[in-house]
Amino acid sequence: MPPPKETAYDYLLLGGGAASVAAARALRRENYTASIAILCGESILPYQRPPLTKGFLTGHIDALQLALHPMEFYHEQRMEVVIGARAAHVDRTRRSVTTSDGRVFLYGKLLIATGASPQRLHVPGSHLPGVQFIHDIGDAAALREAAQRVKRVVVVGAGFVGTEVAASLRTAGVEVTLIERAARVMPQLDAPVLSEWFAARCSREGIHLLTHCNVAQCTGDQQVTGMLTDTGESLPCEMVVVAIGVTPNCAFLQGSGVAIGDGVLVDECLRTNDPNVFAAGDVASFHDRVFGVRRRIEHWDNALRQGRLAARNMLGKGMPYRDVSIFYGSVFNTAYTFIGKSEGATENIQRGEPSDGAWSVLYLKHNVLRAVFSMGRSAEETASVEELIRHRVALHAEHARLGDVRFPLAGLRTQTVLILQGGGALGAFECGAIQALEQKGVCPDVVSAVSIGAFNGAIVASHPGCAARPLAAFWRDLSVQLPRMPNPQQHEAFVSRYALWFGIPNFLRPRWWSDAWWSAALPPSWTSYYDPSAIKDTIRRYVDFDRLGESPTRLLVAAVDVETAEKKIFDSYVDRLTPEHLLASGSLPPCMPWTTIDGRAYWDGGIVSNSPLDLVIERCGRVGGRVFALDLFSGTRPMPSNVFDVMRRRDEIVYTDRVESDLRFEEYANDFSDLVAELMREVDAETSKRFKQRPNYIRLMGNRPDIRISKISLHSATSVAVEFDFSRSTIEELQRRGKQAAFDVLAALPD
Repeated sequence: MPPPKETAYDYLLLGGGAASVAAARALRRENYTASIAILCGESILPYQRPPLTKGFLTGHIDALQLALHPMEFYHEQRMEVVIGARAAHVDRTRRSVTTSDGRVFLYGKLLIATGASPQRLHVPGSHLPGVQFIHDIGDAAALREAAQRVKRVVVVGAGFVGTEVAASLRTAGVEVTLIERAARVMPQLDAPVLSEWFAARCSREGIHLLTHCNVAQCTGDQQVTGMLTDTGESLPCEMVVVAIGVTPNCAFLQGSGVAIGDGVLVDECLRTNDPNVFAAGDVASFHDRVFGVRRRIEHWDNALRQGRLAARNMLGKGMPYRDVSIFYGSVFNTAYTFIGKSEGATENIQRGEPSDGAWSVLYLKHNVLRAVFSMGRSAEETASVEELIRHRVALHAEHARLGDVRFPLAGLRTQTVLILQGGGALGAFECGAIQALEQKGVCPDVVSAVSIGAFNGAIVASHPGCAARPLAAFWRDLSVQLPRMPNPQQHEAFVSRYALWFGIPNFLRPRWWSDAWWSAALPPSWTSYYDPSAIKDTIRRYVDFDRLGESPTRLLVAAVDVETAEKKIFDSYVDRLTPEHLLASGSLPPCMPWTTIDGRAYWDGGIVSNSPLDLVIERCGRVGGRVFALDLFSGTRPMPSNVFDVMRRRDEIVYTDRVESDLRFEEYANDFSDLVAELMREVDAETSKRFKQRPNYIRLMGNRPDIRISKISLHSATSVAVEFDFSRSTIEELQRRGKQAAFDVLAALPD
């Protein structure tokens, strides 16, 4: 037989679920020309799974309504969807995937999003017809059809899925017995008050509950007719639905070299031990930095968000997964949301009562939120809780008021962001401002920086709360003892010529003073004029790079890829930052050479954006709390009077503040949120309640904080030459002005 035909794709996505489709859409948005294929193990287009146990099972939703997109969408987006293609083997050497029917697909990058399969019962009679599962649309369709002709059903497993199935079958008029091996229903919630509520609701609707018992046997000859429990009860039934958990679909990776355990093992960027292979969704076992454990999450929302993130990382973005998972469900048309991880919580606090129609249960450990169950609470409160969980905000002072529904959780966001620009010697102004902020107790949670700001930011992040002294020492080492000319123009000319010919001793060394410059390439072949080796030694003295990786202050620094012109973000939560990463952010051409990291050449990130609020929005989501933006190039200037003034003013405009353009995105998002709110007022109350528990609604409508940006501006900098003025008198004057400007801003802030 001839070998099977091989088809090659830039991006090959295994699995026909939410993660693959989300990844395909993200890939297409950022790469218009790449070839993309989704291999679906099932014989239909990708579809929504959450409604299978609810609206689809009760008959309110049909199969066409479940589809994520029609076939026309995939054609328009030039995504090939291959149905009935189940992965059987992966060859990492050839970068190929062989399917169960023998087809071979080659890939540049591979995403494993194959989901999970239901766990089976292993008791006598569990093979009988009538013992069913509900995991895919085929299972759900068979169960829906069977529910029309049976009278009695036993549902095994009273977790999220089993409880929803039991409620849907009961709504359809079937007699339902729900059994659970744990002592109470919904054991995953780890909260007796919630288990009691779900149990009472099921009992009130006529569901027979049995807890603390296991299945001993399924009885019947040609068809299941009953069940025996280990407590001795005999339960007549015509159908058994098993919902006892799932197993990740990764057995096909055996022997491939891709590391697997309880799922496909990935790092924070959802990358496997093979840099060309990623995983997302139910199958991905990742290290959750929010909770400090390795885990898998079997939620639809998690699959969507991991799929998008994996796609961006397949494109080389290097973004970590820091989301807090949101699960939403519905029992007897009562929608609820569960956020976070309940395991390990030592205390539950209720807000409100179920009878109020707005009820939540907070999970805490040592006064730090770990999870929340929410039913009918506002999106603003739920989104705020998600942020409190993500940032592990200590609530010692607020603990006594957490149970009071009048106490607004939305006001507890305490994230503080510091934006640091580039500007050479003007970074001394940032040093003074940071010292003033620290003196007033302002410690940033996130520092987003570029160029000289990256050096300052690294010192701040590696010395959280105590950066003033090392910052002052750093700038003292950068400063040069030079005489001060009485006339400003004379001083400007003097320091410019000094910096041009002699450089800055602990920063830049001119190439023409190198002993070997005459034996190297001639000046016309140079790509830079100065050697920055000295600054790397200076940085090492003042930045604790080991501590930086564990610091509670997150550092984001920007650079730009010389070849592709794409912005690159180096993130202390992801990357092991080194002096080279900071230097890459400050390698301003043609003064400094590009800096090479992992084979890529980078220049100063200020070329792309010198006020990197956009880094925070991209890496941390929509910004809440306080933002302090150091503005080194604000204010108007006199009209240029000669060509040198023209060049100086050009550079000022290039590096001026771009925060306003970043805020415009937030305005658009708020406009869209307003439209959604109007639409919700037009639909019926039950539909509105249901939609308000969905993760996308919570994140869109809940994360609407006003961004409070406080600019600390350097005014009256009359000349760009000050960027090169590292004379000690100028550095000290800039620090003094930075302190005073910060004090003035802080004094004007409302209490």
